[in-house]
Amino acid sequence: MAGSITVKDIARQAEVSVGTVSRVFNNHSNVTEEIRERVLKAAATLGYARMVSENPQPRSEPRKLKEIGFLYCSYLDNIAATNNPFWSHILNGAENAARRSNIKVTYRAIGELTSNPQLLLESINKMELGGILLVGPAEAETIKHIKSLNIPLVLVDNHVPGLSVDSVLCDNYEGAKAAVDYLIAKGHRDIAFIGGPVENGPRPINKVFTVERRAAGYRTALLNAGIPINYDLFEASDLYPESAYEACKRLIARKPHFTALFGANDSTAIGAMKALREAGVRVPEDVSIIGFDDIDMVEHLTPALCTVRIDKEAMGSVAVRRLIARAEDPEMVTITSMLEVELIERDSVIPYQE
Repeated sequence: MAGSITVKDIARQAEVSVGTVSRVFNNHSNVTEEIRERVLKAAATLGYARMVSENPQPRSEPRKLKEIGFLYCSYLDNIAATNNPFWSHILNGAENAARRSNIKVTYRAIGELTSNPQLLLESINKMELGGILLVGPAEAETIKHIKSLNIPLVLVDNHVPGLSVDSVLCDNYEGAKAAVDYLIAKGHRDIAFIGGPVENGPRPINKVFTVERRAAGYRTALLNAGIPINYDLFEASDLYPESAYEACKRLIARKPHFTALFGANDSTAIGAMKALREAGVRVPEDVSIIGFDDIDMVEHLTPALCTVRIDKEAMGSVAVRRLIARAEDPEMVTITSMLEVELIERDSVIPYQE
């Protein structure tokens, strides 16, 4: 008898949450077709008779957000991700903005789920979120999968050209250009870059969007100054000190001449600084170094790291406000919010010395 079958039974049969079953039965748009078909099949198998439209029309109704997800596209675990000196400030800004609107923030690192789209979407559905901040270097396919849930979505510190989704990030291109312009103004012309991407170069590239834009700014600054691009001064690296340390060791082993180095972020600059010191290269007397992000620790290094400052808390706050606006007006035009950056002069950069 249909009357003896409950929503819990169907959820168990379909291996989804009770909330997901409810959303399917109420024709909510934030359910993938695969999940919807699974729920309907489970209901039919159990003999549950409830009228559900076979061709539901996605609803783009205004929503009042109660809970949002701060989902790190990172392979770090939750604790490491939330303690990261970059992401933690963005999270703090997001939480403060959400608190002012009585919105709860749930955070989770989802990097390990991105290779399995079905598991990723099931995990997000179980969280029953009203909106999502997708933070960090998510690939286009991952974004498309999450977008298929029809939950209000904002990318944070990421952007995918051609994909219709709101994003909040800093001006990576102009920031990198300003950093390299500063090195050039100090007389440096042979400027290495740790982080990639090596466009048309011989080594692997880092395809993170923010790094691509920083590499583009680096190249523009050199070309504007009449300095040819020397791909032997590029070395691809993840955005962590350990990877940058190894990358800089590879760079040093090739023995190209350089008097300055631009790290794609502060962590790469820190890793490079360690490798240079171990090789007997003095910073900044032999090689000046500049980073990007202005994470907390870098002003306390010896020498203090010159860098490009991002207002990370503002990035989190702007992202929450954008998510609230998207939830209230799902049909509004897609917006990319670009935050300005600031060059911070410190001791790790000095004028070129022959």
